[in-house]
Parts: sequence; C-alpha cells; structure tokens
Amino acid sequence: MRTAPLLIALAAASTVRADAGRTLHLAVQGSIDPAVLGPALARELGVEVALVDGTCDVPCLAITVERSATGRGDTATVMFAPRSGSPRARAVALGSDPAQWPVVITLLAGNVVRDEAQDVLAGLPPRDLPRPPDAAVPVPDAPEPPDEATPPPDEGTPPPDEAAPDEATPAPEEPTPAPQVAPPEDVPGAATPPPDEPAPTEHSTIALGLVPGLSTDLTHIGRVEHFLSIDVLVGVSGGSSGLSLSGIADIERGLAAGVQVGGVAAIARRVGGIQVAGVAAVSGDLEGVQVAGTAAIARQVDGVQAAGVAAVARGRAGTQAAGVAAVAGGDARVQLAGVASAARGGAGLQAAGVVAAAGGDANVQASGVASVARGTANIQLAGVVNVARRVSGIQIAPINVARQVEGVQVGVINVGGSADGFSFGLINIVPGGRYDLEAAVDSDRIGTVLFRHGGRRWHNVYGIGGHSVDRSGPNDDVWMYGLGFGPSLPIGNTVIDLEAIGWQVNHGPRHESDVSILGQLRLSVAHHWGAFGLVAGGILNTYVTNDPQSPLMLERRTTDAPIASGVTTTVWPSAFVGVRI
Repeated sequence: MRTAPLLIALAAASTVRADAGRTLHLAVQGSIDPAVLGPALARELGVEVALVDGTCDVPCLAITVERSATGRGDTATVMFAPRSGSPRARAVALGSDPAQWPVVITLLAGNVVRDEAQDVLAGLPPRDLPRPPDAAVPVPDAPEPPDEATPPPDEGTPPPDEAAPDEATPAPEEPTPAPQVAPPEDVPGAATPPPDEPAPTEHSTIALGLVPGLSTDLTHIGRVEHFLSIDVLVGVSGGSSGLSLSGIADIERGLAAGVQVGGVAAIARRVGGIQVAGVAAVSGDLEGVQVAGTAAIARQVDGVQAAGVAAVARGRAGTQAAGVAAVAGGDARVQLAGVASAARGGAGLQAAGVVAAAGGDANVQASGVASVARGTANIQLAGVVNVARRVSGIQIAPINVARQVEGVQVGVINVGGSADGFSFGLINIVPGGRYDLEAAVDSDRIGTVLFRHGGRRWHNVYGIGGHSVDRSGPNDDVWMYGLGFGPSLPIGNTVIDLEAIGWQVNHGPRHESDVSILGQLRLSVAHHWGAFGLVAGGILNTYVTNDPQSPLMLERRTTDAPIASGVTTTVWPSAFVGVRI
C-alpha cells in the first residue's frame, strides 16, 4: 500500500513529537480535493486542521484514495497517529458518486480519530446527510509527553490530545453507532466494505460452465470478469468485455461491454455494448443496444431498446421501440410503439398506433388516435385528437385542443385559448376571442346575416341570405347559405376583414339539384362605438351553374326556352352596407 511508509514514519515519531498548537495535521493523497476535506474535518472533529505536504507532525491524519483502472472499487484508507499510543487505520470502499466521497471520508476519519471500533458507513444514506454545527470546540494547550515509565493509555479510550484535546472531556459519542465490523488482518482496525458493494473483480480470458458453481470460476461466482464466457444453462459473472452466452439466463454483476446473450433472460448492472434475450433483457445503465422478445428494461437508455411487447426506461431514453408500449421515466428523444408511447418528461419524437403522451414538451408527436403533451407541443399529428398545454408549431387532427395557441391548428374542430394563433377548421372555439353578428344588404338587393368567431388575426364566418323576386313573372325567390374564413386586422375600434365565402344558391322552396354555387371575396371595414358598429365594403361575385334557365342567380325563368346550355360562369362586383354587433 502506498501509505505504508508514511504509517511507519508516524509510528516512530508519535512518542517523541508533540504539537505545540491546537492543530490536527492533514496529509492527503489520491483523487480527492484536500481543500474540501479540510473544512469538513474541522467541523466534524471540532479542531483546527492544517494541510501538510511532506513530513506530518503528530497528531497526524493521513488519507489516501486509490482508484482502480476501470473506475470501480475506489477505496479510501484513513490512518491516524496520535501524540501517544499506536497509530491506527481503517479502509472503506467508496461508492460510484465522487460528490459523496468527502462525506464518507469525513465520517470514517471521525471514527478512526475517536478510536470507535465500528463502521458508521454501513448505514450511511447516499445524500442529504446531517451536518455538524460550524462552531468549533475550544482546544486547550497540548499536554506534556508521557513519562517513559508510564504505560500508554488503553487503546479503547481516546487519548487526551486527539480530535478535541481536552483532558477532562472525552470525545463526543456518535448519535447512532453503527454495528461492530471485524477488521481484515492486513490493515489493523480496517473496516470491510459495506455489504451492498460488489466484491473486487478478478479477470479471466475464457470461462466455461453449466450453472454457477459448476464452472471454471469455481467458488468465485460473480467476481470474475471475462472476455469470453459460455454457460450451458445459467451464467453469473462479474462483467464481460467480449462475448457472454448462456442457454437460459446470463447475469453480469459488472459492466457488460461486449455482447451478452441469454436464451430467456440477459441481466447486467451496466451495459456498454449489446444485450439480447429471448424473453427479457434487463440493465441498470444502458449505452448500447437491448433486444428482447418480450420486455427490454433499463434504468437509463442512451442507445436503442427493442422489445416485442414493452420497452421501459426508468430514466431518460435515447431510442425505444416496442410492439405494444414504449415507456420512459424521463425525457425521450425517440419512442416508437404499436399501441402507446409515453414519456414522463419531454419527448423528442414519439410515434404510436393509439396514444403518444409526453409529460413535458413535445417536439414531434404522431399517433393513430391521440397525441397528448402536458407542456409545449411543436408538431402534433393524430387521427382523432391532439391535446397540448401550449402549441408553438402546428396541430393537425380532426379535433385539436390547446390551452394556449401561438402556432397553427388545422382540423374540423379547433379549441385554443389564445386569440393570437391561427385555427383552420369548420368550428374554431377561442375563449376570449372574437364573436360578432352582422346584417347587411348589397347593391343587388341581396340581404345577408353573418356570424363570425375566432381569434384576433383569423376567424370563421357562417351566413344565410337571399332576395325576393317580382312575382308578376315566372321567377322564384332566391335563398342561400354559406361559410368561409379569412384574416382580420384590428386597428383600435376599427376592424378590417377579408373573407372568402362559398354559398349554395337555391331558387324557390326546393333545394337546388343542379350546380348552383356563388363564390364571394368580401372586403369589409367596420367601426365600433361600444357594442355596435357600422360596416361597409365591396364584393367580387362569381356564380357557377349548369341550370340552362338561370345563368344569373338573381332570376330563374321556368317557362321560356333555355337561356344557356352547359356550365356558365358569371362574374360581377357589388357593394354593401350594414350593422355589426
């Protein structure tokens, strides 16, 4: 161990050197920041801490962090040399989150300095640990070195000059002592790794076996990392860097960086390469590919998941594909499923045969029945209905619903909560938008009643109209109904509307069976005084019919010879005035 020379030097100096001040000396080696450990140890031990680089005067605390070549199995060793007594040391395996290492090392250092024969790290929660108060405990002057005839104090009692060197006051007890842990023989007082940490991994090029225990790993089950592993029924390894193949289930307790294949199940703590299973492929963190006949499950997915029934990611998902359901517990960049695709967070691209749902923003959603986004939707496509909290791009479906529309809705029924968007449909419902009723008559004596509704910039219009004909002749009265749409330009109390309206024209009491269509391009200007306004404008009329008795919509002769033959088109202008409320 790299800290052994330092331990010997400290042991030799511990009986002849004393600290003249109130300071605990700290020496740090390895991949840990001394500037972070120093203040944390000062708060934990209630003394001043001084960082040293070289000779460490007693009392001295030496901390070494050793990292493995693969980044797993990081270990912290804490050695303490008091002013009197023998040096002591303990070691602990660190977790996978370097941000928690200072907390773990600080608590272990308090355990070693106070010489409490217990491992407080066994029940250590991963985060949100309580911190001791910042106020430091006063440290009295160091006592004189003990007389040679006086035996050193009992190892079970903290020496008076350690941690808080107050001869009359012992070091405070830990609030909840952890269970006693038997130390290994190679390091005096060292603590074993917590039970949930994996054992150190060995390496082997080839492994053959039938089931765990009947393989070339013998009793080292789950502790050996292989390049090539073949098991007839069930294989359990510490990791795989090449190919791991099992007839029923293949289980990797470490990183599967190559190819993992199980006839029924393939399970790995972390996959950097490929997992394939006939029924279920399960992984912690997945960076590569998962393929399973029934279910592919991973905590995090950055690559591809494919399953015959369900692809599930508890966190974010890079790519998912499933015959029935694709589910992501976080954001999903791409999801494809035969029935449902769901993401708890945002969705980059979702596609599903029935329902595509995103708990946050959705870039693109496409589904056969419904697309739902609880956040902002950029593009939504659905066979029946689109639902979004906010639309910034486009919604296309027979029914489109959004609380706020800043983009475009295209459908039969559009419901949007903003008057600034564009809704193209037969019925557009905009809460807080535009609703008005207009009655007008034009220069051809055609009277119309129009109802408008929509947003401030785009609206729909529905109307009925007609005019009476002199009954001294054979003509019938004209009546018509129509609908249209167009943009609006509000300027203060004045509104300018441009509308394209199509009318079905009928003569007499019956519905016309021949082609009888009137197209109008209407430009109107309305000025409002309160709830009422006056409106005026012009119309470009185009009438198309195949009725030989009525080339003009204003009259239809029923007894005379045909006026025209075939389809006729007549174009003329007109003007109108009216009132609007």
